[in-house]
Amino acid sequence: MNPASAVSFPPDLFSHTYRFKDNCPASIIYRTHNQTVAFLEGDSAAVWQSIWESGGNTDGAVDYIARNGRFSGDTATESHAVLDGFLADLAKRNILGGRLPASAIDQVNTLKAAIGNKNNLERRFKQKLADERVFYSLDLETTYRCNEKCVHCYLPEDTRIPTLSLQQIDALFSEFRSLGGFSVLLTGGELLTRPDILDIFALTKKHQLLPSLISNLTLLNDKILDAIVALCPRSIGCSIYSARPALHDAITTITGSHGKSLAAIKRLRAAGLPVTIKSPLMKSTAPHWRELADLAEELGCAIQFDLSITAKNDSGLSPLAQRVTDTALIQEIFSSQYYNLSFFGEQLAKMRGPHPDAGLCGAGAIGLTVGPSGEIRPCIGLNISIGRYPESSLAEVWNGAPFFSEFSKIRAADVAECRDCPDFACCSRCPGAWHAEHGSYIKPSEYTCFLGHQLANAQKKTNHKQLT
Repeated sequence: MNPASAVSFPPDLFSHTYRFKDNCPASIIYRTHNQTVAFLEGDSAAVWQSIWESGGNTDGAVDYIARNGRFSGDTATESHAVLDGFLADLAKRNILGGRLPASAIDQVNTLKAAIGNKNNLERRFKQKLADERVFYSLDLETTYRCNEKCVHCYLPEDTRIPTLSLQQIDALFSEFRSLGGFSVLLTGGELLTRPDILDIFALTKKHQLLPSLISNLTLLNDKILDAIVALCPRSIGCSIYSARPALHDAITTITGSHGKSLAAIKRLRAAGLPVTIKSPLMKSTAPHWRELADLAEELGCAIQFDLSITAKNDSGLSPLAQRVTDTALIQEIFSSQYYNLSFFGEQLAKMRGPHPDAGLCGAGAIGLTVGPSGEIRPCIGLNISIGRYPESSLAEVWNGAPFFSEFSKIRAADVAECRDCPDFACCSRCPGAWHAEHGSYIKPSEYTCFLGHQLANAQKKTNHKQLT
């Protein structure tokens, strides 16, 4: 038997291949434990697709190489040699092969590099998906119930709403997958409050979806830990608001929540799972942001600071009192050039629009959000209903909702405040946040403009220092 006659896939390997309008295949491959990603196009994608869809059998891949390659000697021998080289390259890139040693993935610098190196590759791939109008991702809010009562929470006051049943979620995932869907985010509320959460995990595996989770992790137990380990999630996001227990607990309003979350994070990291600490910066917590960065490094976690304190989904404005307005502090944060500063989950460095002719944002470009009771929205941050599952199928919404054609026509230049703004390139536009605050996704909030000006000033100071 030739050494490349079969491939053994590691359990944390996920892949999907797309064929675009030019009929050229493109494959995205994730190795979640090793935090690596590969993007293959053309013949490489066709060879990989054959191997992946056959469960590791390489006969079809060798046949494809033989039919499409150019050889100077024996076709069969050289075709196997080409395949051996292809697989060796994937192993070198940590896509195939065994798990990396714990020492290689427990360092925070490795996680930082994994996040940074993936950005350009994934952005290029996702831009292609958007250009081709491919349904790639689904955010599922499993519930609005939560065992914490955070002072800045954007969810509506009444979280006791009906939720999709397990059977409905199974059907939802099945349709999503049939439409080309691949990446799924499970969030809440607090997703671990659902008594059937382990069954929902099992459904992501059943439909071969690439899962990510967001949880406060305070309800983690041995059974849930084992299930998450078996799930091999691409990422696990956990909100930690401060390195100081009392300050964190003041945000969640639950005594002891800080200790429970940190204990859970340590257990997940000990199991080799990737955890990202998500920390919205607030008036009370922002002055101590460097302490939290140090804590993340100590735990071996990536960290994502976020400036997106928004109004509630039901237009309640109480969270806005938590926004950071101290200009000196904001300048300090911006000037630090910290590697993962974000606004509404998107890195600021990625959101700086090149020109007012740009669209408002990418809401609905490659995915949808489904709320607990089946309400379908363009994205998790834009609370506009464009359908309800299962009364409306995903296909009906994706292919026929008027929102998409209307929203895609809007340019940033159509927004009066943006049209002639000198700091437009530093703007972290989020129409969802605007809509929550003003009821309109083309009316910027004053806070958006404030942050844009602060970021522009910080950049000017940084550039001046570099020149002098």
